[in-house]
Amino acid sequence: MENQDKNQVEFYYGIGKNCIVKEGIFERFPELIPCAGDHYSREDGAHKKLLLVGESNYFNDNDAPFSDFRNAERWYKDDGANLIPEHVRIKVSNWKDGKPFKNAFEIMRNVLCYKGIEHDEYLLVEAAFYNYFLRPAYKDRGHRGFIPQDIDREVSGVALSGIIDRLNPELIIFLSKLASEEFSKYCERNTLSYNDIIIENVSHPSSIWWNRDGGCRGKKKFEDLLKKYWV
Repeated sequence: MENQDKNQVEFYYGIGKNCIVKEGIFERFPELIPCAGDHYSREDGAHKKLLLVGESNYFNDNDAPFSDFRNAERWYKDDGANLIPEHVRIKVSNWKDGKPFKNAFEIMRNVLCYKGIEHDEYLLVEAAFYNYFLRPAYKDRGHRGFIPQDIDREVSGVALSGIIDRLNPELIIFLSKLASEEFSKYCERNTLSYNDIIIENVSHPSSIWWNRDGGCRGKKKFEDLLKKYWV
């Protein structure tokens, strides 16, 4: 397993099989596997293995006719369900870019430069990234955000615990308070402990809390965590 390509869907096969998602979570949702950069595990020991965990993807009214994402039972269980449409497959990839993530990447770059560590220009090459909830949130003019149902909570917890077993991160930073709290509750329900992994959370890079009050919940906290635990 260790020698397999962490960006091939087969690396994650078997996670959650027969646990709600009968065929396996990433057999059903191959587009949602984590991304793992080439320098996620550095042979020179320049930084620890960092897994960043976001919240969810967003679908909207334009996606609704092509996907059953608003029906949780169908999304996870129905063999005939419409899942991730072709026109959003690039968008849901965990190889993230865009302004919110560039906010986090800039902090990562600053920390590596501060320590004099050479790094790739695209900072996700130095880490791994994964969105916690596998069912997209719904976004239109009157609604935004993810309200998890019990089935979302269970599948998401099973998925991340399986990913941790495969990727063996040394540091996990949730870029979402909701995702962090839900995974903590999942671990409590299932008596799981990760005492050998540092697990922290910061506010999402696109939220108002990223910069508010000097970034004590967001960018400043993220920077401090990276300096203390990553490098």
